[in-house]
Amino acid sequence: MEELFELMITKEKDDGKAMVRLGIRLKIAGNEVLCPVSRLCDSYETFEKEFQTLNDALEQIEQKARRLFKSQSSSAGLRIGPETPAKDIWDILSAIDDEEVLTENFNDLLESQRQAVAEYVLTHCNIFSGKAAAFSRRYDSETGLMA
Repeated sequence: MEELFELMITKEKDDGKAMVRLGIRLKIAGNEVLCPVSRLCDSYETFEKEFQTLNDALEQIEQKARRLFKSQSSSAGLRIGPETPAKDIWDILSAIDDEEVLTENFNDLLESQRQAVAEYVLTHCNIFSGKAAAFSRRYDSETGLMA
């Protein structure tokens, strides 16, 4: 496998001191380009901080992918059609154990379904306990999504 990342080295004009940044090698339509993905660093300590910031961002993406795949495997059996009543949708969603998976499944609904489910939960369920409490805590009425 070809190297995807590369250390990009530049020289400062005034003192000739080397500065580095992390670059990623992109191949598009047969052309190869080295693109910077970090800020220019004048010391190892600065580079290490930049590297850790990028590593943290990659770990967050990994977590997001993990939740997505977990959501897919746990929601593969969800049968929510466009005409499914809000109560039935809530019954399905509230049976999901993982709050993150519940949130992702709710956010994947059609906007009209999200509105109907939100209205149902907020007017017919006890929002002080259980999944309805989690829903009311995380639901944003302006965006219509759970955060």
